[in-house]
Amino acid sequence: LLASQYAATTKMSNAGIEYSELNDRTKGSHDSPSHTSDTAYESCLSPLQPNDSGSFSAINVCAICCDRATGKHYGAASCDGCKGFFRRSVRKNHTYSCRFSRNCVVDKDKRNQCRYCRLKKCFKAGMKKEAVQNERDRISCRKPSTDDKNTINGLSVKFLLRAENFSRHFGAALDETNDAEEADLSSKRFASINDVCDSMKQQLLILVEWAKSIPAFAELQLDDQVALLRAHAGEHLLLGLSRRSMHLQDMLLLGNNCIITKQCPDANMSPNLDISRIGARIIDELVSAMKEIQIDDSELACIKALVFFDPSAKGLNEPAKIKSLRHQVLNNLEDYISDKLYDSRGRFGEILLLCQCSNRSRGR
Repeated sequence: LLASQYAATTKMSNAGIEYSELNDRTKGSHDSPSHTSDTAYESCLSPLQPNDSGSFSAINVCAICCDRATGKHYGAASCDGCKGFFRRSVRKNHTYSCRFSRNCVVDKDKRNQCRYCRLKKCFKAGMKKEAVQNERDRISCRKPSTDDKNTINGLSVKFLLRAENFSRHFGAALDETNDAEEADLSSKRFASINDVCDSMKQQLLILVEWAKSIPAFAELQLDDQVALLRAHAGEHLLLGLSRRSMHLQDMLLLGNNCIITKQCPDANMSPNLDISRIGARIIDELVSAMKEIQIDDSELACIKALVFFDPSAKGLNEPAKIKSLRHQVLNNLEDYISDKLYDSRGRFGEILLLCQCSNRSRGR
């Protein structure tokens, strides 16, 4: 059914600091923000150590967080994490603030706790924002960067959110009564088996349109497109259903304006009892998890893409390409969470656990 539908549709700041201020404060200044953070900084700049052959190798420690450095980036030896943080901060012209005394420890374990102090340490280590800007100027004479690829293939967080909003508008157009989330619940009826099936058919059409709105999907072979649509359609239906029901208490809201409650309205009817039992599991395992972490629409859009671009899906001709697309989404989600939150520790893992919850709920 899904393959035939797809084939048919295919045809038709009190402490805010600007970069210049940070640069001025750190350039030529050796005043320690604190003994603790300075000690950590000095340990990153320890003398060269001889390697196994007896010769001396270049510093291989990140001058910002003391993690393993991958090279000299923007003027300082740094790891990929600090390199990416500095690049995003400069390109997006972020202004950060410190909740404490501007002397937070920045090391491998605590580097995400204070972006103000991390950026200050980047400048102190010798990173230059001009190097980021010059790198951008040279963009036309080198291979496309990850940011460029995201723009082209539509896997940036902003583009995925746009695809998500498009699919919701498309669903509303399919069902003119679907003001579901704002309408009075008393006007809705309990879903029967037929209502559930009708809603699933509708959501499958929406899934196809959602996928087609992502350029990376449109560029895949037709066989791979169908394989991806078949692989995780169930999870997508559950994620959409759960997102639609987040504002409700102990009930699910279907796309066709019907509801499923945890308590069966008519316990004498076996089909209704089965529907309520399944609905209760979805509410307890998925909806409650979304409520607990207060997932936003951008994060949900990324989760849907992560579930969808599964390199292990059966029947794929180019699994490596799908794996690369998923990796891009993962990186974009991690960057989004890091930019959004002051302390993003654990948030990324909590978001990813929702993927497992949707898969487990689907299996039941």
